[in-house]
Amino acid sequence: MLTVNPRKASPVVVLAVVLVLGGVACGSGSADDGPRRDRTDGAPPSVSGTTTSAPTPTSTTEAPPTGGAATPVTGSVAERVVYFSTSVRAPRETHEVLHDRGEVQDFAETVATSDAQAAAKIAASGAATDFARSVLVGWAVSTGCSAATSATLLAAGDTLRLHVVQPKPPPECFTDFRLTVVFEVPKERLPAHPAFA
Repeated sequence: MLTVNPRKASPVVVLAVVLVLGGVACGSGSADDGPRRDRTDGAPPSVSGTTTSAPTPTSTTEAPPTGGAATPVTGSVAERVVYFSTSVRAPRETHEVLHDRGEVQDFAETVATSDAQAAAKIAASGAATDFARSVLVGWAVSTGCSAATSATLLAAGDTLRLHVVQPKPPPECFTDFRLTVVFEVPKERLPAHPAFA
């Protein structure tokens, strides 16, 4: 019969217990451990699947339907964002389909009335657009007490909606941010009779 001296066995037993408890505490990382979030900022994924790099919790804003039965969102229609800016200047809110460079210039002057540099950048955003194949959709809107981090142009039937991702606003609101964004949209993705929500 083998006998073990308890004084000599203590460190071995303690080590074994530590290893077993450490393995249990760390978990296996399997799907049975419960729901897992891919986002680290605590926000749900946006409709377009775009994630933001904002370190604070984010929220999404989407204009509510203007009445009638809800039409399902068919998804993002923009090919790319050609201009994106957040600002504390309060412009006139507007949204337009821009069919040529002249309309882009008019839109730029409307939303950046007191900022010639911003107006020039907005007007230049359409320089690479082939208007025979695509149109631009410009949108200027207030985002409240926090600046937008991304935006997506969605279509639901003939209705275009702006989907904005932004940080959760602070408890006290000292300024009103605005978003000015211009999307390039292939003509075949644009609704036949676009309306804005």
